[in-house]
This record gives sequence, C-alpha cells and structure tokens, in this order.
Amino acid sequence: MPAPSNPTDSATLPTTRTPALRDSPDRYGRISRCNHWLGAALVLALLGIGLYFEDMPRGADKLYWMKLHISLGATAFLFLAFRVYWRVSNRVVREFAQPAALQWLTRLVHLTLLLGITVLILTGPLAVWSGGRAIEVFGWFTIPGPIGKLPTLHENLEVAHAVAAKVVLFAVIAHVLGAAKHLLFERERLVGRMIGRGA
Repeated sequence: MPAPSNPTDSATLPTTRTPALRDSPDRYGRISRCNHWLGAALVLALLGIGLYFEDMPRGADKLYWMKLHISLGATAFLFLAFRVYWRVSNRVVREFAQPAALQWLTRLVHLTLLLGITVLILTGPLAVWSGGRAIEVFGWFTIPGPIGKLPTLHENLEVAHAVAAKVVLFAVIAHVLGAAKHLLFERERLVGRMIGRGA
C-alpha cells in the first residue's frame, strides 16, 4: 500500500532560488553584484586618496599618499577593467521602470561611470610611466613602463586623470542620490534586484 502523502514533503514546500552567477532580465547575478560593491569600494578609496593629496605641497606626506594611490590603483586595475567589460557585455537586466527623464539621466550616469573608470585606469599607469617612473606596488614588486619619459604627454595625462576623477566623483554622487530615491520609494523592487530576488 502506498504511503500517504506528507504535507510537509519537500516537493510541497516553497523553494528559495539560489542567485544565479550571471544576470537575468529581472535580477543581477552574483558576478554583477560582486563587481558593483567591490568596484564601488575600490573607486571610492582611490578617489578619496587622490583628491586628498591632490593639493598637498610637494614633500614626504604627498609622496606617501601618491605611492599608496598608485599601488592600490595597480592592484585594482585588472578587476576594474573586468568590471567595465562585464557591464558592457552583459546588459540583459531590464531597466528600472521610471519616468522617461529619469531613465535618460540614469543611463547618462551609468555611462559616465563606465567611461570615467576606463579613462582613469588607462591614464593612471600611463601618467606614471610617461613621468619616467616604474609603478611600485606596495613595495612588493615594480611594473616597468613600456615608454620612456615624455614630459608633455605626462602633463596631459595628469590633467586628463584629474578631470576624469572629478567627473566620476559627480557621477558617483548622482548614482548615490538615485539609489537613495529608489530606497525611499521603491525599496522592495530595488532590493530584490540587488540581492537576487525577482524585481
């Protein structure tokens, strides 16, 4: 005689879907979420250090912070490059429903962040190398430059790097304000997208 069905049988219990590795139309995958939060931490740290020593007079203090900035930037280079590549090549998540003007602004902020990060990770090492220096990474090892000392290029790259940093800073502020707006008015939908539940 077949055993009576058990109402607590696992087939009848609600299941919790494990967040997927890749993105889907209604949620970000684990790779995108890792990229977002770790990338945000690295970019904010690099911006904070760079802006902190930017106006310092030349000397030991400025050199210390500059070396820290260069070392952290070199360490983060491959991850940030992958972060940009992943976001550009994986665009399957549906856009967050909002008025057309806000939708346009959101796209502009996201594009600015991606372009700004790309400019920063390219001009950063090139500025060091064109200044006639190798990149020192926390005293562990050095990365010699593929180019020699080029003073004019060095100055232009430093300007481009500084301008890109300020553009990214404003884009980050706009992004945070947008996220705050979503958290206030669309909390459940936003949290669902970011932690893996359907939006």
